[in-house]
Amino acid sequence: MTMPDTTTDSLQTDMPLADLGPLAWVFDELRKSLDTANKAIKRFVREIEQSRNHDLEAVDPSALRLARQHLHQAVGALEMVGLVPPAQVLRAMEAAVQRFVQKPQVCTSAAGTAVERAGFALIEYLEAVLNNKPVSPVALFAQYREVQELAAAERVHPADLWPVDHHGVDMPGASSVTPLRCDPTMRSLFDRLVLLVVKTDSPAAALQLAKFCAGLSAGASETRARTFWRAAAGFFEAVALGVLPTDVYVKRAASRVLLQFATFAQGKTQVSEALLRDLLFFCAQAKAASVDKTPRLWAVRDAFRFHALPAANYHQAT
Repeated sequence: MTMPDTTTDSLQTDMPLADLGPLAWVFDELRKSLDTANKAIKRFVREIEQSRNHDLEAVDPSALRLARQHLHQAVGALEMVGLVPPAQVLRAMEAAVQRFVQKPQVCTSAAGTAVERAGFALIEYLEAVLNNKPVSPVALFAQYREVQELAAAERVHPADLWPVDHHGVDMPGASSVTPLRCDPTMRSLFDRLVLLVVKTDSPAAALQLAKFCAGLSAGASETRARTFWRAAAGFFEAVALGVLPTDVYVKRAASRVLLQFATFAQGKTQVSEALLRDLLFFCAQAKAASVDKTPRLWAVRDAFRFHALPAANYHQAT
């Protein structure tokens, strides 16, 4: 499939490996900021433990505010040099510390260690980037998830750290398939099939969903809706063929496709860009398969130029 030249500009990683000067310039200060923040958190943890049997609210949170300030500065430094996904890890660390300020009782020794561990992983990642190693920030997900949970974040997803901008690329409707509509009959079929995928990991149900999504793409009147359904077709095909292992994030994405279906069924045309990003992320994560075995997945990977992107094991802590 041939795409317009504008695709190259819209699918770049957060920072070209050839331009590492800005990162090298801020790296030492970033390391110092993280070290200062970790020491401040440890100091507060000691004070909390000493006051555990007394009034926790009486403990001075100034150490935590200092830690939060240094983390906030570090976020700005990474964003300034264009490293947005790893800056997201720092932002989650900052949010966790902010929650410590509001609820000192959650700032335990284990919580402080989790924040410190995320900082160590981030520094290792940046060192790898400086050494021109092909690493993905998605590999930071295990630590990112830990601090997001400490921050009581509503969303924790490996695609949050994916350095790909999916905007500006659209796919035409699927060809050689019968156009389908988001009507009540199709909704009933979708409900049952998604339930089978989520509850039983049914390959047959996932493959049928892939076929339906291709038909819905052909029947969609809006460009972004066509792109969404083609991405969903590739996603479900990857699940059906076993080239994308079904974990909790994959199953949540499958369930959320139903919500997007309901939006279209109401006559609305707005596409959830967050869900589309998640589906594209999983299409990029899926193990390479031949175009004959996974034509729908292959079409998505080809259109968005995912073939050259390395997959990352987001379940394994680096």
